[in-house]
Amino acid sequence: FMEALQAGADISMIGQFGVGFYSAYLIADRVVVESKHNDDELYTWESSAGGSFTIASGTGAPLARGTRITLYVKEDQVEYLEEKRIKDVIKKHSQFIGYPIKLLVEKEREKEVSDDEEE
Repeated sequence: FMEALQAGADISMIGQFGVGFYSAYLIADRVVVESKHNDDELYTWESSAGGSFTIASGTGAPLARGTRITLYVKEDQVEYLEEKRIKDVIKKHSQFIGYPIKLLVEKEREKEVSDDEEE
């Protein structure tokens, strides 16, 4: 891909990623895809739709290998940030994917502390 880009190839976002990936813009203003092969450096693809994108090498948080996709969700689409909603969408649309999909989840729990425990 990088060689084709540097050679001046005609590269369209839909042609490279498919309509399924492009649908991320239904809920996101911006999409960042970071990808790394074992023997290669990290590449970061970023776009706010509109037909343009950037590709940079060596940027972003460390990634041993694989792909990390970050969606910057639109304010009116925050329901897609709920854990159950995300799991439902992944289950519905990724049933034939042969690779593991990991969802990193942070949970918070409130705990009441008595006056004696505070001191």
